Amino acid sequence: MKKSVKWVISVLFCFLVITIAAFNVYGNTQSGLQGNLKNRLEVFMDKKALDSQFNGVVLVAKDGKGVFEKGYGFANKETGIPNQLNTQFRIASLTKSFTAVSILQLEKNGKLKTSDPISKYINHFPDGDKITIQHLLTHSSGVADHSKLTDTTKPITLTAFINLMKNQALTFNPGTKYMYSNTGYMILAYIIEKVSGKSYQTYFRDNIFKPAGMDHTYFKKADAKDFAMGYRNMRKVVERDDESQLAGAGDIISTVGDMMRYNNAIHDFKILSPKEIEKMETGYIDTSKLGVFKYGYGWKVANNLISFGRPMIEHNGSLPGFKCEIVDFIKDRVTVIVLSNNTGTWNSGELARKLASICLGTKFWFYQKYF
Repeated sequence: MKKSVKWVISVLFCFLVITIAAFNVYGNTQSGLQGNLKNRLEVFMDKKALDSQFNGVVLVAKDGKGVFEKGYGFANKETGIPNQLNTQFRIASLTKSFTAVSILQLEKNGKLKTSDPISKYINHFPDGDKITIQHLLTHSSGVADHSKLTDTTKPITLTAFINLMKNQALTFNPGTKYMYSNTGYMILAYIIEKVSGKSYQTYFRDNIFKPAGMDHTYFKKADAKDFAMGYRNMRKVVERDDESQLAGAGDIISTVGDMMRYNNAIHDFKILSPKEIEKMETGYIDTSKLGVFKYGYGWKVANNLISFGRPMIEHNGSLPGFKCEIVDFIKDRVTVIVLSNNTGTWNSGELARKLASICLGTKFWFYQKYF
């Protein structure tokens, strides 16, 4: 072999070794962290809060029990009230899993089937015979975005909302693609009311909040005594949209503790059976062309490099002034809950999975932050 070829091979080999070493250092969230698990999580999170101006509350749990819980910044900067474990935040789209749980409970009780067309529950809905409940659950129904059709600053009843949607054509054929839809989950909230004979709020309280022990969870800001003000880069955000415009899709207010109780109630089989949980946590449709995440019922699902090769469910939520995330490694029973009242450029999924990687004793690779 010629010397020049050997030289090129040697250089490439050295480059490969250096690159792998660099990735190991860059990818290792635990690099430089010492002490027990709680101390490592706190050191990491304290630095992250300082670097990214994180404002909110974080809870990390193992086997259903909190190993690290801490508040950062202010619930109300103007009055100097700090974020604490009892601070209540808008959980935005984390609400969707509650709607999905309700649908699965009603299915178990023989009140509906996720394979049912919605025409069975809503008369004269356009193409209602083509749209199934599962299409709504997996954001693949093709229904139009109601927020572009009405004044979202004004209250709307679910009946008025359904009447509005009866005048809209589908944007694509149901089941052919994924398109995230708050509107679809509002339709599900209406179906819950139609089938159960209760308002969806009452249904949630009776069948999820109470069994789970969620005593600090609400639908209305006026009911939440320890509500956090919303900020963007620590500048107060004025809430304009009415809470009713996200019924069943993004209107719950809760605490990290109550969200942990909810997660435990699911996986301890208090509110769903193993059969329903498996159905909820199965991915049915790709949420992106790369196929990194699939969508189940109210959750994104992954079991690949993004999730450290482990089964994981995840969901984020975002509203003006609020950002949140739940990441749950369901086989490892590692759960991370992030509730924040200061939006910005930080990535909630990246933060939650980095905290989880510390618990799992695995590396967080550089490419994972982009998902």
